[in-house]
Amino acid sequence: MGRGRIRLWDYQIMSNLVDASQGVKTADLYFNGADIVDVYSGMLRKANIAVFNQRIAYVGLSDKMIGPNTQIIEVSGKVLAPGYIEPHGHPFQLYNPVSYAKHILDHGTTCSVNDNLLFIKTMTIDDLVNLVELLATLPIKMLWSARLDPQTFADDKNDQDKFNYQNIRRLIDHPYFLQVGELTDWPSLLSGNKKMRRWMVDTMHSGKKAEGHAPAASQNTLNCLAAAGVTACHESITTEEVQRRIELGLYATLRNSSLRPDLPTLLHGLCKQKHVSWERMMMTIDGPAPSFMNYGAADYLVKIAIQNGVRPITAYQMVTRNPAVYYGLDQEMGGIAPGRIADILVLSDLKEPTPEQVYADGLLMTKRTARKVEGYLTTPAIEWSKIGLHPLPESDFIPSYRQLLPLIENGDTFPVMDLINPVITRKKDLTIGTGGLINQKNRLQIELGSEFCYAVLINREYTRIANGIVRGFAQHLDALASSYNITMDLLLIGQNPTAMILALNRVREMGGGIVLVMGGKIAIEIPLPLGGMMSDKDMPKLIHETMVLENILQQSGYPYHDPIHTLLFLPSTHLPEIRLTLDGLVMVKERRVIHPSQTLNDNL
Repeated sequence: MGRGRIRLWDYQIMSNLVDASQGVKTADLYFNGADIVDVYSGMLRKANIAVFNQRIAYVGLSDKMIGPNTQIIEVSGKVLAPGYIEPHGHPFQLYNPVSYAKHILDHGTTCSVNDNLLFIKTMTIDDLVNLVELLATLPIKMLWSARLDPQTFADDKNDQDKFNYQNIRRLIDHPYFLQVGELTDWPSLLSGNKKMRRWMVDTMHSGKKAEGHAPAASQNTLNCLAAAGVTACHESITTEEVQRRIELGLYATLRNSSLRPDLPTLLHGLCKQKHVSWERMMMTIDGPAPSFMNYGAADYLVKIAIQNGVRPITAYQMVTRNPAVYYGLDQEMGGIAPGRIADILVLSDLKEPTPEQVYADGLLMTKRTARKVEGYLTTPAIEWSKIGLHPLPESDFIPSYRQLLPLIENGDTFPVMDLINPVITRKKDLTIGTGGLINQKNRLQIELGSEFCYAVLINREYTRIANGIVRGFAQHLDALASSYNITMDLLLIGQNPTAMILALNRVREMGGGIVLVMGGKIAIEIPLPLGGMMSDKDMPKLIHETMVLENILQQSGYPYHDPIHTLLFLPSTHLPEIRLTLDGLVMVKERRVIHPSQTLNDNL
């Protein structure tokens, strides 16, 4: 297999490493004079490292494998750690998998196990596999999880076609897919969905993992999920929930993301316990908004863990050895030991996990100084449009002012989506004619400056429109239009329908993106030409654009910490309680439409 891939152990690899370890062959690299983070013994110890042909051949104090062509890397006074492993990545949160890979590699992550949701919903299975195999040529190991559900009610024919048995089985069997999940539609699995149950059995037969998504799950629910083959869950928000998962044989993946920065609270509580099974825990950044990536990646998790009382070696184990053991990659990565791939981080100090140098596959990928970060990752040329990630098609049709207002033919109340945190909504039946809600010729109008915003969802073909009202998003927002959301439709939020049409038109012109309009002018725009969901810009530029967007929204009255995930999940039916979908306003638990969508045409 090519450079950067997880390679099968063979006779030649073994023979070369044995010869290099004995000095019969000379090493390519020799790290001299450092202490190593020994994640196996749980100690910091003095050792040198010899690397031959991208793998570690020797760890110890001998220098007999040094030859005239060996590159000696003097690291006296430094600490060497194994490359970090991200066990639960989402490489498409406005950034794309290449910009994501570059960024996390610069911060020491040399392997990421990634969600495939956006790609399976956008691409053909052939194109998805081609993308996966192209990304596998990178020195950073980009491995994958296979979704079993589209994270929305699968009534859409495209989703039904994509999530058929043969497609998912093909991914389960692929060597770069290590697990299925995350299982957002686990209720279907437990209630007897035969297709999902077959996939779970197929996964177990393949020796792979199944990751759950069970926020606030009871012990009874977790019992059922474990019985169904679920092996890990990243949704713990209390110490008790962490322990509950471990007691039932699951791995608990502790999360610190832009949406759920839970890690300090979880670790603070765990450190108070008499006994903690740290070896059954991993840590994840869980696909944060770009602005949150400014903090780093797995290095930031290690720093948080150490600051909250976790023993430093234990903190490193949670992003190295533990995920490697969980995924069955222990013989390939996760530690500094003979035979492992030479993913090695040079640290200034044990308590400073952001690396000065990053080696992946024995190649120097990043060099960091006080003044700058130099990255040496060469990425493959990807023709995004040829694999289904093309700009949104243009349309000459733009909805009218009145079509953005919810239709209210009968009744004195309207079901408002009450946003109680960045992603959770509650249904509130509010009386029309009070509090800023006005009946205007059977269309619901809101008062400018009220606590309400129009929420509109339009499919990309401009044939269907769903209307709603959201309370708690902003008080002084003219318009925001976005092609970035879980259903990949066109989402509009705002208080000024004229401005909403302006923002929508600009998104259309860009071929996808996020546009915010204030005072009749475009205040910020983020082009997303890759399928209307991802930017083609490098992470630093995208981080800046996202921070500007978030700052304007906060000035407009957005009260929470993560508006990017609000946009992502407003149409998503895996979260409570009321959602805006192309079927209309839907009560998630009952899967019941309470305010239907309309055909979008030019009759109004």
